[in-house]
Amino acid sequence: MIGLALVFLRAGGVARSFLFASCTALATGLLLVAVAMLRLPDRPREGLFNLVAEPGLRGGTTFATVLLVLPLLLMLYQVVRLGTATRERRLAALRLAGATPKEVRWLSAVEVGLSVTAGAAAGPLVYLALRALFGGQRLGTSYGTSGYGYARSTFALVPTSVAPSWWQTVALVAGVVAAGIVTGAMASRHVIASPLGVSRRQIRPAPRPWGLVPVGLGLVTAAAILSGQFGRGEASIMAAMLLVILGAIALAPWVAFRVGRLTAARTKRPARLVAAAHLLNDPRPAGRAAAAVGAIAVVSGGSAVMEADVFAGESARGFDPFFVSSFLLILTLLLLALLVTTSTLAIHAVESMIDRRRAMAGLVAAGTPVVVLRDSLRFEATLTALPLAFGGSVLGAVAVSAVDRSNSLVGLLIVLGQIVITILVTWLAIRVAVLAVTPWLGRATAPANLRTE
Repeated sequence: MIGLALVFLRAGGVARSFLFASCTALATGLLLVAVAMLRLPDRPREGLFNLVAEPGLRGGTTFATVLLVLPLLLMLYQVVRLGTATRERRLAALRLAGATPKEVRWLSAVEVGLSVTAGAAAGPLVYLALRALFGGQRLGTSYGTSGYGYARSTFALVPTSVAPSWWQTVALVAGVVAAGIVTGAMASRHVIASPLGVSRRQIRPAPRPWGLVPVGLGLVTAAAILSGQFGRGEASIMAAMLLVILGAIALAPWVAFRVGRLTAARTKRPARLVAAAHLLNDPRPAGRAAAAVGAIAVVSGGSAVMEADVFAGESARGFDPFFVSSFLLILTLLLLALLVTTSTLAIHAVESMIDRRRAMAGLVAAGTPVVVLRDSLRFEATLTALPLAFGGSVLGAVAVSAVDRSNSLVGLLIVLGQIVITILVTWLAIRVAVLAVTPWLGRATAPANLRTE
């Protein structure tokens, strides 16, 4: 079984294995950083930025660090699905040769698990690299106990005086490996119902807006915090934000389907019709690829309200460097997360071209310009990601404004400005993703793909 999994792994390509390992290594390293933050004492004896040094702010910083893992996990799932149609044909051949469905699914899990294990094992090295680059400076024993260890730079974010214990490191690595294996098994859960075909595929029902349930719970929790029923503790606020973020992720396939249906009924442009038809036929892959955009937009909208509350009040008497540095750091992390999401959108575009290469080659052979197919990829990502960017920003702003309100005109302009910036940056990320995968389009539309495989 291991030998066959290695064959499948080599067939998938070195790039796919590298993406597996990279995603899990970064996720493991970030989780180890979060554990190190939690192990800090109330008065750390090292110079750290206030967001990490102060106990009242540390919980939110740890929560934000864990949230950075979400785009990586979504990207990992997208990488697992890369080349799904080709992999399913190979698995169908194994079924025809006598393999049971259980053995085929186990093979898929082992194939992913090998790369994930290597990546998770490298996670502690990523943590050490982050610690070396962004570690706090140790303070001497004469350091007073009346204050916190403030850093001279906003880059001192990773504790160096404490570290995850050996059992915490082993548990995290094992947990990430288990999550990767489960992801590999989930990616093949609809595969191989019959050895005589890839699977007995049925028309799947349209996605349901189940994500509205956690979004509603998050907004209700935020309103309850405002009323004082649950207090204004960090845990309640983080729970409300997490519910809204998970709801935005869960709503992504439904948004893709609804926007695809609306576009198909209202447009006559070929590229948009192709994009809308693909979203109507199978909206879930496009929704999953753009789901991280909704999560990032929720955080962006929430941070915009906090910026408005701080800067609208500070504008008359000058800006506190701590707040300026903190929000610049948040915006930097959001841009990095969006960079990961851009990679996810690019991977989905490659997956779409690989799985539909025969149909795309047929369209080109029938006279469809290649530029129309390229534009259809861009429109498909745009139709899904931009509504999520707008809706997520608004949801995040509403959720946080229920806890931390700013009623000034300056504050409102700050919130609206960041929502517009979020949408524009998302649009730019889509353009970059489609531009990056343009070379694959020529291969997908080559006449050789018209042959029966």
